[in-house]
Amino acid sequence: MERNLFAHFLAANRTRVEVALNERLPLATAAGADRFNEAVRYAVFPGGKRLRPHLTLVASSLAGASESQALKLACAIEFIHTSSLILDDLPAMDDAAVRRGRPALHVVFGEGIAILTGVALLNQAYALCAESAETPAEAARLPALLKEATRCVGDQGMVAGQAVELALSGVPAEGSVLLSRQLKTTALMRLMLVSGGIICGAPQDEVAALAIFGECLGRAYQLYDDLHDNFGDHQSAGKSVGQDLRHSRPTEVNGLTDEQVSTLARTVLEAGKEALKVFADENAKLLTSAADYIVSGFNPAAVQEAKSEIGTAVLSA
Repeated sequence: MERNLFAHFLAANRTRVEVALNERLPLATAAGADRFNEAVRYAVFPGGKRLRPHLTLVASSLAGASESQALKLACAIEFIHTSSLILDDLPAMDDAAVRRGRPALHVVFGEGIAILTGVALLNQAYALCAESAETPAEAARLPALLKEATRCVGDQGMVAGQAVELALSGVPAEGSVLLSRQLKTTALMRLMLVSGGIICGAPQDEVAALAIFGECLGRAYQLYDDLHDNFGDHQSAGKSVGQDLRHSRPTEVNGLTDEQVSTLARTVLEAGKEALKVFADENAKLLTSAADYIVSGFNPAAVQEAKSEIGTAVLSA
């Protein structure tokens, strides 16, 4: 199946990505920072499937970025993602105890070190974006890349999405408000798809197409993730689940059947794939296979089975 193209890409590039991440960790050289450095390593390794850095490699290459640029940007994206997970899990946010199949960072190292680790990883991501400008022409494009990065991370992206999520606890919401909450996912997906194209000067229509695809992929991913948060288990998910129910947060999947969620997600994905038609079919095939690979990991049958196992007593608790 076509989604196996991306599965093979993941397997072939995993070691390269892990080595690059290890080489670029924001480790402190100051005396007495050993505990902080330990936390940085704990946060980044071992990671999950590393979908985001691998997607960054694919999209950056498609847009014309060099291999070294793509790898720097892939590490930047993974550091931003890991930073967001650390902050999400804090008691003041989701108050989650499990991440990537083991105790969350703040549970092991305390909230203070966890916050510093998240800030350090985010800071390093911006440094890597700057390093991706390898020629004078690319240096001239760096402000555009940094503007996009701060937009996607900040008040028009992940930060805004988290703020909306906090505000929605126990509050009914629908439509554009629920889509704003999804900025936590869609904004980073957009950034990882467009960063390589921006720094290497790809044509505007190609960058715009990658942005659309990233946002559609992010929305589809979030739809499935919300469904599994309601009915999954932390062993298979590798993280705390039931967060939306516990915090009484509305999601876009509320009131929808599994089949309706799947239909909506696939409709959104098809719109994203349509945008990629500005590229030659063969060149964009790895990206479309990545989309199929990612959503194939969300199995409606497994969700239905989880619903039966959880039972109505747990769901109403």
